[in-house]
Amino acid sequence: MNSGVRIIKRESANGPQSLPTGRDEKTDRQKNREIAGTVKVWVAEWEREKSARLTACLSLLH
Repeated sequence: MNSGVRIIKRESANGPQSLPTGRDEKTDRQKNREIAGTVKVWVAEWEREKSARLTACLSLLH
């Protein structure tokens, strides 16, 4: 039975979270920015392909 309710445990409140110290570590904001950029590229590619298919279909009709 899956009720759709998830329990999320909070991190301990022993102190403030520290920012990443290494160059390989990224903040949540940086990760979200990269994900959004990737999705924007996918959407742009999809729109270009859709436009090309529409143009091809219209040229066949005329």
